[in-house]
Amino acid sequence: MGRTLLALSLSIAVSVVAVPACAADNVAADTAAEPSPTATVGSIASITGGAPATTKWLPLSRPRVLPALYAGSAGLQAFDAYSTLKGLSRGATEANPLMAGATGNPGVFIGIKAGVTAASILAAEQMWRNHHRVAAVALMAASNSFMAFVAAHNAAVLSAPQR
Repeated sequence: MGRTLLALSLSIAVSVVAVPACAADNVAADTAAEPSPTATVGSIASITGGAPATTKWLPLSRPRVLPALYAGSAGLQAFDAYSTLKGLSRGATEANPLMAGATGNPGVFIGIKAGVTAASILAAEQMWRNHHRVAAVALMAASNSFMAFVAAHNAAVLSAPQR
């Protein structure tokens, strides 16, 4: 019970810290005095006969918390794979019915875990590039929160006396 509360507290703390960090990054980018680089688009001007159009690009630097959430996701998924396989070798059963069939083959199970990790990171990166920055951080925070709960449960199962 204590580990579950600890994992839940940590996931809430990461979520509370992550959203303001992302919002601060957006404000800093929007209020930049001299955005750089500036590109000139000449083809539009030649078609319309007007002066060259100028497009200003703002830097899309990520908040420090986003790469940390990516690393946390990979670590939590790796611990879930390890603790699940270790628990199964000690006689535990897989609680997730969708993964029960995959746990029979450790290679397939680890591949699925790696795929889920990559998919969540790629989804967050796509959100970030499409200017859904808060959603990208929120996705990773939610994913890590769920995996922290799973990791805490697995740790409790591993620390329980064997039957």
